[in-house]
Amino acid sequence: MKFIPYGRQDVSREDIEAVVAVLKSDYLTQGPAIESFEKAVCLEAGASHAIACSNGTAALHLACLAADLQAGDMAVTSAITFVASANCARYVGAEVRFADIDPETLTISPLSCRRILEKAQSEGRPVKVVVTVDFAGHPCDMQAFAQLKKEFGFVWIQDACHSIGATWEDSQGIRWKVGEWPSPDMTVLSFHPVKHITTGEGGMVLTHDDRLAHRLRQLRTHGITRDPAEFENKSEAFAADGSVNPWYYEMQQLGFNYRMTDIQAALGESQLHRLAAGIVRRREIVAAYEARLGRHPHIVFPKAADGVWHAYHLAVALIDFDSAGKSRAAVMNHLREAGIGTQVHYIPVPLMPFYAAASDSADYPSALAYYRKALSLPCFPQLTDADVARICSVLEVALA
Repeated sequence: MKFIPYGRQDVSREDIEAVVAVLKSDYLTQGPAIESFEKAVCLEAGASHAIACSNGTAALHLACLAADLQAGDMAVTSAITFVASANCARYVGAEVRFADIDPETLTISPLSCRRILEKAQSEGRPVKVVVTVDFAGHPCDMQAFAQLKKEFGFVWIQDACHSIGATWEDSQGIRWKVGEWPSPDMTVLSFHPVKHITTGEGGMVLTHDDRLAHRLRQLRTHGITRDPAEFENKSEAFAADGSVNPWYYEMQQLGFNYRMTDIQAALGESQLHRLAAGIVRRREIVAAYEARLGRHPHIVFPKAADGVWHAYHLAVALIDFDSAGKSRAAVMNHLREAGIGTQVHYIPVPLMPFYAAASDSADYPSALAYYRKALSLPCFPQLTDADVARICSVLEVALA
């Protein structure tokens, strides 16, 4: 009996050939595959700039740095997300407040966020950055957050680590890709193995802002520039005849080594060709879960908002374990013993010991209610219809 994990990378022969080609080339890092991948993602997502990074967390950190988020500032993110969405603000010394989620879409709630923004403003400490979270592949309420940005003037970082390839429709009937709409200042992607496309570890920041793109690229590479037009120390940079000294570079700000390798970039660009087909298959899998398990008296599924093309990084079932008379641990163990892996996405971040002392559970009741019922079922393109049927059968038995 094969084991079915909740998520799995899909590596094709073409992917392997792309990686081997880089291994046989002159550049394993800082070579042409990086820019090629960045351009390919820009084309796919409709972004103006893409800055490839070592992982999604690094991309979030760079976005906070580029936003000039600092100690004493305040950031807001969702209570239901991976810890990196909050940690990125703490890396730069900022405080973090947690907004509740919309109980239907599970994305960050604009109403909850508004309450935090209004309170912070009334206290004379306006929020500087909001990190919205496109949970499970569903874009957040983009127009609502654009309105909040207009009212409160924060820098908007869209954590789209779950939602590459998703689209949404605005009030005018215009359909937008994640990364295409210009209202978010920066959009962050992740290429972890369980995501829609993988580079092993990897991430990316998308933006339409030339200034932000320039700063992100410099911060990604130690804060170093090799552009003669930017050199500040003219006497060291240029020879007596005005030519550039060929060895010269300048570190102009404190940056990091958050680069992606060409090996990773080649894998990512090859995978990108299968993004759309992979999302279609993920949607088929979730539809099959909903068709069968949605009839179960103790199981419901989140609802996609009107006009949203959900990318389904995760297939989350909401199970009333109390009504079923079962513990979540017992159900997960039953599934694992039957060769099926499941997961919980996520433990509310403000419950983590690092954040708990500064958080109030009254601020995120929907997140807590969600957490008590959440179970992520396997969802990746290689799942067969027979696999899905088996998962459903075992879960039904576990809840019986």
